[in-house]
Amino acid sequence: MPTVAILGFDGCHASSLSGVADVLQAANGHLRKQRGAAAAFYDWHFVSLSGGSIRASNGLALHMQKIHDRDRFDLVFIPSLYYAGRLEFSRFLKSQASTCDWLRSQWQQGTWLVANCSGTFVLAATGLLDHRVATTTWWLEKQFRAAFPKVDLQLQPAVTEVDRLVCGGAYASHLLQTVRVVEYFSGPSIATRCAKTMLIDVTRTTQTPYLPLLTDKTHSDALVHRAQHWFQNHIAEAGSISDLAERLAVSQRTLIRRFKTALNKSPLTYLQNLRIDTARALLESGDLNVDQVASNVGYSDTSSFSRLFRERVGLTPGEYRGRFHLKNTASEGY
Repeated sequence: MPTVAILGFDGCHASSLSGVADVLQAANGHLRKQRGAAAAFYDWHFVSLSGGSIRASNGLALHMQKIHDRDRFDLVFIPSLYYAGRLEFSRFLKSQASTCDWLRSQWQQGTWLVANCSGTFVLAATGLLDHRVATTTWWLEKQFRAAFPKVDLQLQPAVTEVDRLVCGGAYASHLLQTVRVVEYFSGPSIATRCAKTMLIDVTRTTQTPYLPLLTDKTHSDALVHRAQHWFQNHIAEAGSISDLAERLAVSQRTLIRRFKTALNKSPLTYLQNLRIDTARALLESGDLNVDQVASNVGYSDTSSFSRLFRERVGLTPGEYRGRFHLKNTASEGY
């Protein structure tokens, strides 16, 4: 019988806690039907180090069992936590030293540790992710990298798994994580049945379609600022980087070097990302066809545009529109 500890914290997302238990409950139902009463059913407990009540981020009060030194679990789940800002979240992490000690002790005894979304910060604070691949929610990338520079952070995968350490990206990935765990403990047949009955799309294994290609990065290079401004106001023009360098009265080599220093990317990569992000906005909210979108962001060859779009975003322009167009999402009730 796999025993699961679902950790509770003040400010955690309640559905992140209950969602894991719901998948495990579904797994038990399929185990009972497929293997009978002798199956290894999941046994889960909502726990905290001190026990008692916690208040989730939505105000829901939840009772937690107190963890005892003798307790040993097969799996510990760390939920997503409400992020109220860098300083407050840093204070929260510093207050979790005892939790981190307990998590390390569990892992050293063979326990799987599964952390979701912002809960990956708690797992990283144990030091167990150092020099290992992990992921986190894409919009907290900068904060994660600054706090845990030794972690090999990869934002593309929705779920990473290495050495019994499972990290999930943005919040809803807790469902994918739990299906992954069910597959390990109960086999692919039970995991597949859980996914199908709960409409969990296990094919969405990447965060790439959600990641902005351009992120705000503060710098003080006036030349690069001028180049960025020109790109943003002439996105559909087909001029070359050498033409822009001449316009700015610098050599192409100087322009490339200054971009690399200020933004850690070349002017061409910056322009391509700007064009693709602009195309994404047009595909999400406009009614232009793909040829028109390509033309509006500077591509006369739709095939080249589509190849670059798929390379950077992980979907074709048509697939992206099908998933994210406002009319489509409105019809789905979002």
